[in-house]
Amino acid sequence: MNKNTVRSALTPKPPIRRAGRVVETSEFDAFVRRILRAYARRVAAGDVEALRSLSQLSSEVDAMCRLAVAGLRQPPYSYSWSEIADRLGVTKQTAHERYGERSGRGSLDRRLLEAGLSVSVATLVQVFADHHPGSPASSVCPGCGYRYPDQVLDCPTNATVRPLLLKRRGEDRKAVARLNPVQFEDLHKANAHKVTRAARGKTEPATPAFRASSLFDLAGKDAQ
Repeated sequence: MNKNTVRSALTPKPPIRRAGRVVETSEFDAFVRRILRAYARRVAAGDVEALRSLSQLSSEVDAMCRLAVAGLRQPPYSYSWSEIADRLGVTKQTAHERYGERSGRGSLDRRLLEAGLSVSVATLVQVFADHHPGSPASSVCPGCGYRYPDQVLDCPTNATVRPLLLKRRGEDRKAVARLNPVQFEDLHKANAHKVTRAARGKTEPATPAFRASSLFDLAGKDAQ
């Protein structure tokens, strides 16, 4: 067939392949943040039923972080736990317990097991801070990945550490002072009802104590 007899207008042309646009990670980050802010504005505009779904996104983000860490730990990258912990701003042990194998999640912090009865207040403070749920509280422990049941915001580690640290807080006040205000207040919440009752007792009229009119009048009959 003569090339001059081919009608170019009726002949389909091969599609033009355009080079794929490279999207930087920072652009993904900015996009996700915009979506989250828009989502929050929609809920704040009166969509109370969506509040639960919004709050549950934290667990989704945590799961995606675990997936990302798992990828970074594998070849050809093979990043160490120290390198990952440095980027997360946590200790190596905290990073390993939170993003390591699922079998270790929710177990007692190794620092407690290694120290035993000789654990210091400074160690208790650091463990308590690493496993604190934060404010607003996360759906899983930031230290070990323990998923909190309803109405519970202590993982097994902090359930163990809290009473010990509260009891021994006076032994090392400088170490306790390293807790942030939210952590410090949460540590003392166990004594809140006691303080409230003590303060209430100062304002309420005290009930007069029973006094017998004589040594043998134990029922107070003589006073009547």
